[in-house]
Amino acid sequence: MSGSGVEIRLLGGVSVRVGAEPVELGGDRVRALLAVLALAAGEAVATPVLAERIWGDEPPANIRPSLHTLMTRLRRAIGAELVATSPAGYSLRLVAEQVDVHQFSRLLRAAAQANDPAAELESILAALALWGGRPFDGARSGWLEDSEAPRLTEQYLAAVERRVDLGVQQREQSAILAQLRELTITYPLRESLWVRLLRLLAGVGRAAEALELYEDVRVRIADELGVDPGAELRALHAELLLGTPKAPVPARVFVPRQLPADLPAFAGRRRALAFLDGVHAAGRSEQSAVIVAIDGTGGAGKSALAVHWAHRARASFPDGQLYLNLRGYSAGGLVEPVDALQSLLLGLGVPTDEMPVGIEARSALLRTLLAEKQLLVVLDNARNAAQVRPLLPGAGGFVIVTSRNQLRGLVAREGARRLSLGQMTPEESTELLARVVSGRPYDVAQLTAFAELCGRLPLALVVGAERASRSPGANITKQLSDASDRLAALEIGDDELTSVRAVLSWSYQALPADAARLFRMLGVYPGAVFEPPAVAALTGLDEVEVDHLLDVLVEANLLEQASTGSYQLHDLIRLYAAGLDEPGESRQAVARLLDWLAQTAQAAKLARGGRMRFNLLRKPLDGVRPLTFGSDAEALAWFRKEWPTLLAAVIEGAEHEHHWLAAALASELWDFLEQERSPSPAALKAHETAVRSARAISEPLLEAVVGNQLAVSYGLLGRFEESLEVFLHSLALMESVGHRSGLSMVHGNLGMTYRRLGEMDAAVRHLEQAMACSDEDRAYGAAQNNFAHTLSDLGRHQEAIDNALQAVERHRRDGYHRGVAYALDTAGLAYQRMGDYDQAIEYLTESARLCRELELGAAEVPTLISLGEVLQAAGRHQEAHYVWQQALVVADRQGLSQSELRAQVLRHLDAPSKLA
Repeated sequence: MSGSGVEIRLLGGVSVRVGAEPVELGGDRVRALLAVLALAAGEAVATPVLAERIWGDEPPANIRPSLHTLMTRLRRAIGAELVATSPAGYSLRLVAEQVDVHQFSRLLRAAAQANDPAAELESILAALALWGGRPFDGARSGWLEDSEAPRLTEQYLAAVERRVDLGVQQREQSAILAQLRELTITYPLRESLWVRLLRLLAGVGRAAEALELYEDVRVRIADELGVDPGAELRALHAELLLGTPKAPVPARVFVPRQLPADLPAFAGRRRALAFLDGVHAAGRSEQSAVIVAIDGTGGAGKSALAVHWAHRARASFPDGQLYLNLRGYSAGGLVEPVDALQSLLLGLGVPTDEMPVGIEARSALLRTLLAEKQLLVVLDNARNAAQVRPLLPGAGGFVIVTSRNQLRGLVAREGARRLSLGQMTPEESTELLARVVSGRPYDVAQLTAFAELCGRLPLALVVGAERASRSPGANITKQLSDASDRLAALEIGDDELTSVRAVLSWSYQALPADAARLFRMLGVYPGAVFEPPAVAALTGLDEVEVDHLLDVLVEANLLEQASTGSYQLHDLIRLYAAGLDEPGESRQAVARLLDWLAQTAQAAKLARGGRMRFNLLRKPLDGVRPLTFGSDAEALAWFRKEWPTLLAAVIEGAEHEHHWLAAALASELWDFLEQERSPSPAALKAHETAVRSARAISEPLLEAVVGNQLAVSYGLLGRFEESLEVFLHSLALMESVGHRSGLSMVHGNLGMTYRRLGEMDAAVRHLEQAMACSDEDRAYGAAQNNFAHTLSDLGRHQEAIDNALQAVERHRRDGYHRGVAYALDTAGLAYQRMGDYDQAIEYLTESARLCRELELGAAEVPTLISLGEVLQAAGRHQEAHYVWQQALVVADRQGLSQSELRAQVLRHLDAPSKLA
């Protein structure tokens, strides 16, 4: 049997044809073996991998003999010459196009890359013609059924939906309606199909029928899943009721095009460009991502080279180009990998509400989205290899990383090709200068001398030439030669930052006085990115004037403006601006900015339901106009966006001896930190700084508040001895000022800390004190809930339940829904320990629902674990398994992939099944 005439079909029943003749394959395990090998597309599959994919968790006692038997049957069926054996494993002597799955995937890729709807539709129709029904039918393999079949089915349905959208665009309503009706029968719970069907019915004047169908699907979803339809389907229902349904909108193929503009004056670097061309050409056949690491001194033109080559080669990357500045050498701090991953995923079209939480989950999603794509990723201005590694594709693609660091680890471990940039050659330098001053008379000898004084570094050359072009009558070379200190600054030495300082000073000195003042103040701004309201606070100017001055700096190439309306300084320019610091001026600027950030953070906290428990902020300083927020979501978005700046501002404020403002700002960030994030090193440093600041100005209440927050952070990190020490000091401070609410807070936290340490007598004593000191429902309810939890630990379950339910009522009166969720969980746990499973299920279910509504994922996971345990104990095994699966999803979304909570969920899911 010749391999050239063989066709393998997996999209439907597993089958083989030689010419027009079908081949009898035999049993379901043989079909599974064929499918696994065919999916590998001629690549060898190792024996352990084959065994896992065929038998999963139920392998035969002797794997190798069993696999040999299956292989013999497969060879007998399709021909021994088609099955190859090598030290790497087993493979089929076939090309990918002989397997329908690979044809299907190729056609869908072609559709995604098509430049016009007609070509896209042609590829989609060709792919859909290959679909024969449920993939791998007749093959017995958990891996095929649970992993590959759902993946292919999702690709098929996405292609069908895109075909529907294109058909609507071409006004094929009748044919599309018939197809959609069939699809909703086959996939009745896929809401995106129903959205298209109902919208199309309304579009052809059959809104009443659409409303009737909505009710049918709503009932079905409720009956089978126990939930309401999703937001999109519900919104469409509302439109139908109002008689305002939107016309069907064809889905957009998302291809990122993020490259910054190419430099029109780019010149030289021919060897570097040829190197990049060669690496790209050689890497096309590689399965893994190809990485080039460009390193060199500041101002060497690394970014310009990367962007210029990317524009030249962009036609080779039809799946798009991603660009991200990692700010590895920035006074405001580098972009953390988890935040960099979010930016890249947003660039690939991942919606914010579907963004995973945590570096592992985001990195895995990025690798999935980039797998086997012809896509270019430019990671600019990296600090080190550790910052870059989570951002790399797993397979396919081309990555350019630029850094002042040589990134030796990336070269050694990831196989990156290293390209080092130094000075430009004299010829390249004069070529670059000539392009910048193009159209104006110039003397070649003067350009050559000027290039040497600039150290032949591209940034110095470009900025200096731009300054020269604005003073055509001046001898710029003479000006530079006369400035002896500037000559030293433009020499290449140990300090990589001094090579452009003189050139930047020319741009600065050419600014109007008010723009120069703003530029100096930007040098002390603690964040990497800023917006006009924050700059207005920094400068004390109104936003209209700030907008004008920012535009002056953009025009002078001292400031970059993003499409979002925010601004940023290049790292070197930021350091230069910081060196212009006038102490009195900058100290006042930092005070205004700190006050604005603290007042805005307080407004955001209040918009999210927080309280002014201590009211540590004073009246806003003159000229400070904090932001206001109309919703919880708006406030939360501000916190998340400004988080790195807020933490850095605490440090900056302390350095400028604005101790009250620095500590007060840290205190206003606590609600967000406690609810949204685990204590990061930056957050911990900010609160440690805040405690020192409060102590420096002898403010006991302020020190007690931020000290309590710091102690909680230590406890969350397992540093209990430090936590206790700081708690006890904060307690003494609260006692010295007689702040009852503060005493309740610290006593409550001390009680829970002692409880975690197993010192139950001390825990009870402090929790009783917390309740005794409470003078409001929220504080009393929190202390009472913690007390109830401790009572349950002591076996006093009924007392625990009574206290927990009283806490629930207190929090409901206060409108503190988070507290309600926590107290319901405590009551459920106490009922679980008493063996009253019905009551436990009721309270834990309600607690989990509230956690989900409030986006309290870190609290939802342990509640779901407990709920599953109760369901299991009550004999409701299938429900328990489902709840633990939910817990796993939430844990991954929260970035808890390495946590004990996630491990606990997995232990439950991996335990011997008790399902019927």
